[in-house]
Parts: sequence; C-alpha cells; structure tokens
Amino acid sequence: MRAGKLDRRVTIRRLTETGRNAFNEPIVEWADVATVWAQQRPNRGSERFAAAQVNGTAVMTFHIRYRSDLSTTDRILYEGREYEIVAPPREIGRRVVTEIDCIARKDD
Repeated sequence: MRAGKLDRRVTIRRLTETGRNAFNEPIVEWADVATVWAQQRPNRGSERFAAAQVNGTAVMTFHIRYRSDLSTTDRILYEGREYEIVAPPREIGRRVVTEIDCIARKDD
C-alpha cells in the first residue's frame, strides 16, 4: 500500500473494563486503542422506515496498515462518527493491508 493513499485519521476503539460498581458489576467504556492512517472508501447507504421514523445507515470501508488485533467487537471513530465493524477484518496481500467494513447508523 502506498502511503499517499492513507490520507485519513481514524481511531480504533475497544470496549474495556474500567472498574467495578458497588454490586461488583463491571463498568465498561469505549477506550481508544490506536489512531492510525487510513484510506476511506464510501460504499452504499440506505434508508428505511421503521416505527414511524426514517432511519439511515452509512456504509464505509477503511484500509489501514495490517493489524492482527481487530475484531467485530471494536469500533472505528472517523470524523466524529462511530462506525461499527460489521464483518471480520480481512488481510489483503501478505500482511500489508487490513480491510475493515463498517456501518454508521443514524437513529433519530
């Protein structure tokens, strides 16, 4: 992957346990794991009508330098919007690029 194509900054976020409450239940929050350079590739979007409201989704594919620690439980923060990873990240080439399919939902 050419470095010139990696022109966007994304933050990888992971759900982490930050402590315990009075009932000894875990307190979990989204914590930043890494901020990396990425190539953003917008895909299709959609709208649907549910419960008398219009809900839209934005589908995005990101290419980043290879990382083996990503999973579908992580999220991507890009331009102030959180994207859920909807498919297992794929390796492209021989550990050169990781392709991540994400979706951002807008529920009003």
